[in-house]
Amino acid sequence: MKPNAAQVERARTLLASEGGSAGDAEACAAAAGRVYDKLHAHLAPLLGRAGVQALFARSAKLAQTEHGSPADVAAAEDSTKLRAHLQSLVPAVAIETAAALFGTFLDLLTTFIGDRLTVQVLRGAWPAIDETASKGNQKNE
Repeated sequence: MKPNAAQVERARTLLASEGGSAGDAEACAAAAGRVYDKLHAHLAPLLGRAGVQALFARSAKLAQTEHGSPADVAAAEDSTKLRAHLQSLVPAVAIETAAALFGTFLDLLTTFIGDRLTVQVLRGAWPAIDETASKGNQKNE
């Protein structure tokens, strides 16, 4: 399953807002860890900790067919494993892998809770995301 382009762009925006557009695997890995942690913190009250982890695991499973090995699924268990996995990749691959993982996650999340609530969660975690979230919301309305 490929996430839709709007969700991948949304994921790239989140990664960039956390410093993940520097062009090296270490910066991308650190940014992906911060995105993971923020999403987990803001979604756990809504989906439960196990629900968020299950959604990340499913996202990794769906994204792995295009971007990597079965180890990718284990990397989505927590932000530390995700960081370590992304740091082991070539920078361009790390950035694409993170964008695919989070794009797939956002795609599944939107399917599960709807675009409006997804945007509300993203705005809670990243108040400056209003512009991008609104663009994604307009495409889906």
